[in-house]
Amino acid sequence: MANDGHDISLDEFRIRAAHTGLKLTEEDIVLLHEGYLGMLRLMARIPADLASEAEAAHVFKPLARPAR
Repeated sequence: MANDGHDISLDEFRIRAAHTGLKLTEEDIVLLHEGYLGMLRLMARIPADLASEAEAAHVFKPLARPAR
């Protein structure tokens, strides 16, 4: 599967995570890194030439107000 060179090492991810100012444990960083790599793999599956019409329409219906 093509990754377009977007993979990031755990060490690089750890450095970037340190710049967020969040108090993350090593376990947090490892889990976030795994999730980030998974997200990149999912993004790689989306065709670059996908037309905007391919996205499903969104319909928003306001919630009914309770009777007073």
